[in-house]
Amino acid sequence: MSGYIPLIVLIVILFGMLLIGSPVVMAIGTAALSYFFIKPDMLGNLMMYAHRLFTGMDSFIYLCIPMFMLSGNLMGMTGLMDRVVEFCKVFVGRLRGGVAYVNVLASMLFGGISGSALADIAALGPIEISLMESDGYDRDFAAALTATSAIQGPVIPPSIPCVMFAGLTNVSVGAMFMAGVGPGILLGLGQIIVIFYLARKCNFPKDDYRYSLKEIIKITISSFLAIFMIILIIGGITSGIFTATEAAAVSVIYVLIIGMVIYRTLSIADVWKAIKETTSGCASIFLIIGFTSIISWILAMENVPQLISNFVYGTGISPLLLLFIVNVFFLFNGMWISDSAQLVLFAPIFTPIFVSMGVSAIHFGIVMVVNVMIGLITPPYGVGLYTAASVSGCELKKIVKASLPFTGACIVVLFLITYFPVFVTTIPRLFGMTV
Repeated sequence: MSGYIPLIVLIVILFGMLLIGSPVVMAIGTAALSYFFIKPDMLGNLMMYAHRLFTGMDSFIYLCIPMFMLSGNLMGMTGLMDRVVEFCKVFVGRLRGGVAYVNVLASMLFGGISGSALADIAALGPIEISLMESDGYDRDFAAALTATSAIQGPVIPPSIPCVMFAGLTNVSVGAMFMAGVGPGILLGLGQIIVIFYLARKCNFPKDDYRYSLKEIIKITISSFLAIFMIILIIGGITSGIFTATEAAAVSVIYVLIIGMVIYRTLSIADVWKAIKETTSGCASIFLIIGFTSIISWILAMENVPQLISNFVYGTGISPLLLLFIVNVFFLFNGMWISDSAQLVLFAPIFTPIFVSMGVSAIHFGIVMVVNVMIGLITPPYGVGLYTAASVSGCELKKIVKASLPFTGACIVVLFLITYFPVFVTTIPRLFGMTV
């Protein structure tokens, strides 16, 4: 037992600091560092701390993250998001609760551009919340829907969490992207069902304005350039024209051409601002990846993955039951651990176990991505809820209360894709990808 004391101390420090509200990066970095001081003969290997920190971040595929984030930030500055919202209104605006449906559809489209839920909330939030409030919705409900609808975006390609999972487990980024399409749409449908029920129960507003054919054509054309970006990225990857990393670079160039040449709504100052915002956002993600890779290395040194694997096989637990247990475990962790930290900590540990039990790595990857995305809207950590509160000016507790039906719908979708892999694997197989 004494041989496991350094590992136990590491875990206690990590979870203890997270529970008292320490920044995630600080908690992970401090916990990893403690191991080198407590473990006998490890102080002399302290250089491994710095080495693992940088090698953990040193992956070509991770270049997707800053570039997709940058393209999302730039897209939010071009004014195309207003056109996307108007495009969605053409199709669902006349339904009861139509503006709420617009919120979901617009988030689905924009999330498919930026790959980031928080970028979705920050860029689209002010537009969507103001639109819903002017149509008669409570501001806290509008903020709650904005936060919950945003989590489907990072599941639909391009997806930053899918890029991270692929980099951590050496699976195909393209297959992860295609596998996320079905679950991402299901998340949107789950939220639409909730809106449909609430629209009739609460008598949501209805817009009777009818668009003329000329207006529909004009709005479709004006929003086409934004929507075409999704087609460009997915089509380029699935056709083999470029890799996921190259697709991310293409997305940045594409948005720059749209914003600076075609619409001329982007200035050099805007581009510099977007770069600074992207750098700030990426810094925390990459530090989490780096520090967590140290902990992953320590866990491997202590044979923790093997111990967990032996325990699973020893108990004779079925894959279906283990998936349930792991889902509950991730949902609980999501209340106070960031999505990035969960992916980097647990993906390398659990993926080999599930693969050895006959579960597809792509299937488990999408289940894990959906799970950690739900963590963005589960208190008390719930970064998505905090972001929505920031852009709306509403009290956090009111947003949490209003978001509960949507969170419940997301959890139902999570278990649906967990036990019916066809929702995950069908589209990648149609494109000839191995799942």
